[in-house]
Amino acid sequence: MNEPADLVFVGGTGRSGTTVLSHLLDRHSRFRGVPIECRFHCNPKGLADVVGGRATIQAFLEKLRTYWWYRVRIGPRALVPVGVVGRARVAGSRVGLRLRPGRGAVQPRVRGLHEVIPRQRFDAAVERFEAKCADDLLQASRDLFYDLLRPLADRAGKPALVEMSPFTIAAAPELARIFPEARFVHIVRDGRDSGVSKVFLREKAHHPSDAASGIDFWADRLRQAEQGVRGLEPPDRDRLHLVGLDELVWGDREGAYADLLDFLGVADEPAMREFFGGMTADAAHRERWREGLGPAEQDEITARYEATLDRLEREGYHCAPLLRRSYERTLASHPSN
Repeated sequence: MNEPADLVFVGGTGRSGTTVLSHLLDRHSRFRGVPIECRFHCNPKGLADVVGGRATIQAFLEKLRTYWWYRVRIGPRALVPVGVVGRARVAGSRVGLRLRPGRGAVQPRVRGLHEVIPRQRFDAAVERFEAKCADDLLQASRDLFYDLLRPLADRAGKPALVEMSPFTIAAAPELARIFPEARFVHIVRDGRDSGVSKVFLREKAHHPSDAASGIDFWADRLRQAEQGVRGLEPPDRDRLHLVGLDELVWGDREGAYADLLDFLGVADEPAMREFFGGMTADAAHRERWREGLGPAEQDEITARYEATLDRLEREGYHCAPLLRRSYERTLASHPSN
């Protein structure tokens, strides 16, 4: 067994099982799962982009203090109540929703770091980052992350953190530099189910609108994750573990579970095992992509998925063998196909 992990990043394509895996690990006495996707360390214009030279410190700080701190998601728009104009837009949108009930209006959802971090601690941590980043960007980035999130683990009496922003795999090369102790768990899922799950939670114009575009969206996010994996230095590849949601909930439950525990250097525990027992195929909405589609349409979507799997294999994606294995198990469970 490996030494116990001190920091775990769980990432993937989104709608692939990152949240449920973080919740599973949070049941262990060692790990405190951060209850939200923090994003500021791995998403575009985040810490990884700053360290990689793709974003300026000023652009990062602006997004950290506004969008990542507090935003209101209303349908396809994410509004930030900063300044007179920003507050007016949020207020106007909320008034509009109250005046037009029953028209399929989406209720606003408030998101951001404010959900788990007190404002005083946030401001102090950001100020320390600003003071240090010019002299030692890597150390300042590391300190910012832990200044913001370490108290969550301390309050829970746990020594290690688990963070579940999907982009952590795409940002793995830079995160590996910032956090030499970090381990990365890349969780993947059948692209048909992952894509359709995104359709059900569609928030932005570029998000998929049907099963076919869902596969394409999933494949593009997988491409970004693959770029991150390939960008890891060879010694850091051992810090990456691949797991399939379909394996955990259906295909090879005990094998996938045991491999995950071994990678993280921990033993099974009753609370974690109890949660794992509830991670079933039904709970994960496995094969939900079939809903509302006739046999011919299902065949069309499957052909599209098979073509995508073929391409992933030709291009040498590290997750292609696992996805293929899970897909073939699924085929075997439908003999009529």
